[in-house]
Amino acid sequence: MKKYKWIVMIAAIVSGLTSCKKAFLDLSPENGDLSDNIIFSSKAGAENALNGIYWIYRSENYRGYGGNPGSTNLTCRGLQTIMFFFEVKGNDLFDAYNTWWRTEGAWEENGNGRIQTGSRTNQIWDVFYKVINNSNAIIKNVPGITSMGQAEKDQFIAEAKANRAYAYFWLARVYQYTYAKNPDAPGVPIYLEPATNASKGNPRSSLKDVYKLILEDLNAAVSTLSEDRIGVFRINKNVAQGILAEVYQELAMSDAALWQKAIDNAAAARAAYPLMSNADYAGGFNDAGNGEWIWGLPVPEDQTLSYYSQYSFMDTQGGYYKNIAVNKSFADLYSATDTRKNLLIPVPASSNPALQYQTRKYRTRVQGSITGDIILMRSAEMLLIEAEGLAQQNKLQEAIDLLYTLQHLRDPSATKMALAPKDAVINAILLERRKELYGELGTYYFDLKRYQRPLVRDGNHPYPLNIPADDARWLFQIPLSEIDANPNINPENQNP
Repeated sequence: MKKYKWIVMIAAIVSGLTSCKKAFLDLSPENGDLSDNIIFSSKAGAENALNGIYWIYRSENYRGYGGNPGSTNLTCRGLQTIMFFFEVKGNDLFDAYNTWWRTEGAWEENGNGRIQTGSRTNQIWDVFYKVINNSNAIIKNVPGITSMGQAEKDQFIAEAKANRAYAYFWLARVYQYTYAKNPDAPGVPIYLEPATNASKGNPRSSLKDVYKLILEDLNAAVSTLSEDRIGVFRINKNVAQGILAEVYQELAMSDAALWQKAIDNAAAARAAYPLMSNADYAGGFNDAGNGEWIWGLPVPEDQTLSYYSQYSFMDTQGGYYKNIAVNKSFADLYSATDTRKNLLIPVPASSNPALQYQTRKYRTRVQGSITGDIILMRSAEMLLIEAEGLAQQNKLQEAIDLLYTLQHLRDPSATKMALAPKDAVINAILLERRKELYGELGTYYFDLKRYQRPLVRDGNHPYPLNIPADDARWLFQIPLSEIDANPNINPENQNP
């Protein structure tokens, strides 16, 4: 009988949760021999299982990635590198030395990329299906814990549903074109029960059905979760609203009536998280205690991601590789008075024509340890979702005013955009998303995919590609290991 690589449930042990910086990820290895009744015999067991999901997101060496135990591919490390992978597939950041990120930046069809045997597609598939499986285990087993009250159970289940939705949202965007292109296109398999050794795989569900589950889970989470939490790494009501805003932003490209839901959820998500000051913006993007961070993963000094972290690649002083360059065309988008311009460091003339600018947006928190927290969501993103939604509703002046709130904060000399046609306002907002959020979430890549626009490289990018919007390379292939293991996904069900 075929068996999944991801069916083993996590047994995560957390100590000292009163200090998330110290202990949120001080977890034991997974152990498939632990039974459900041991893991879920108490609130503490359920808490450990839930925190195990966040361990998967942050793990510096989840399943020995890339792709196989013992691999030395250092760019395959948890959610941070998944997000950064889509950053270097855009236009604005690239590997100037053709080392760890060359394959991704060049969109090459090889073992490090999107093809069915590639380490990256294996990483993305396994990480998020592991989250889904552990979420399903929590949803199924928490109701039977007799030592917990119903209100506590509801919070646990709601948080697990939000994590399940977040994982499916990633999978839906990676393994198919945007929803607006074809809602009936095959997405990914849906699972609502934790897997066992006897489990058989499900076929690919349509994007429509995947997003239906995502919305059901997130709406249930938002209606149940409170804003209280033990640390910024946990999903609370604000985080669930933020994820819901991102989902509606995607779906509204097909149904304009959903823009209001994107606006409302984005506004609610950021309500208690004011935009960071320029001084904080220049502080290194390494501290989950930043008041604007709605969701982030702490990385204590004794659990540093070291030389394969984003800080290693991007920190021009404290990093190890220091190999990420900024496209000159992107650097030129900032005015001289924009505080973000100060983080773009001109590189003296050298023999490497690609190395003209680097960035100090990401800097290690402690010199010598290459340490920094991982950002997943902040208020600026939510504000720009609101602005985009307003522009899409033809509330152009309101959109411009909201956009200017951020523009003027970052550049005191900024001039508010004059009233312009809808497309021009939307393009200005999308540009601001690039300028504000680069290096964080794969924003530019997913915006291009969402708007069904081509990737057209310019500036001094070493790989001047032109990838049409309908190019098959926007689709990741399902891992070959999944096709081999799943009787309901065959080679003819594979993405091109």
